[in-house]
Amino acid sequence: MIALALLGAGIGAGAWLLMRALAPRPLPLMAIESTLSRPGVPATSEAPARTARDRVAGVAARVLPALGDRTDRSQLLRLTGRTAERLALDKLVGAAGGLTGTALLGAGLTLTGLAPPPAVLAVAALLVAAGGFLLPDLLLRDEAEKRRRAFRHALSSYLDLVNVILAGGGGIETSLHAAAEAGDGWAFASIRRALDRARLTNRSPWDTFAELGDDLGIEELAELAASVELAGSQGARIRASLAAKADSLRGHQVAETEAAAEAATERMTIPVAVLLFGFLVFIAYPAVQQITTVSNPVP
Repeated sequence: MIALALLGAGIGAGAWLLMRALAPRPLPLMAIESTLSRPGVPATSEAPARTARDRVAGVAARVLPALGDRTDRSQLLRLTGRTAERLALDKLVGAAGGLTGTALLGAGLTLTGLAPPPAVLAVAALLVAAGGFLLPDLLLRDEAEKRRRAFRHALSSYLDLVNVILAGGGGIETSLHAAAEAGDGWAFASIRRALDRARLTNRSPWDTFAELGDDLGIEELAELAASVELAGSQGARIRASLAAKADSLRGHQVAETEAAAEAATERMTIPVAVLLFGFLVFIAYPAVQQITTVSNPVP
């Protein structure tokens, strides 16, 4: 009776989620406005052809809020270049894969005669499904942190190039654009887009740098904009501010590298300790076996 009730509740919940996914609520006006005003989004563009995978991902993105997951990941998604639909699909596939894998494992153990209690199997299935549901978020944050670190490295190189061009007699605007054109990669491409946006909107490049820092969650860009604004319009003072910021970024990079090296060294001690423990067990086992055999003679 209880099993039938749980089955009916599951079917009802699945039907409700399917209805919410197929008949989504309209987007809020503020969300549409923020999407249209985002830099780099064209005003008119033809919609690309949607594949079956894209349609399934879109359904998954509508199912996820129905499950109560309304976390704002827009900054992480912009930083990594991923879409909310793909992330939602990965989360649901991870949860379904965890449930299916645990069920198959339980069925295999049942066939071999090692069936665990149903309660243990149910708890294990829920834990594995929760892990599969949360794993894409952890991977997304890890990838975003790597992108931020790479951007900081590129930013220090960019500031050095700007200082070199300024020292050669170039103007502020010329130095900023020439240094941005000298590099490649997504970090320099983001800087070039920010400079182009500043030129088209007749704004200061430092204001667009501050917006880019807020958009990507990189505090160093906002600090750079604030320090340059305090320096004013004098070229020598701006050079000093840029050089100081480049030195600060390099100092942070050296500290992060040293911390990563120390963490890797500490992790290397774990396999050595495990090998030492196994070696001690291998050495001590014959002696322990001999002692137990002598203390418990066979009648």
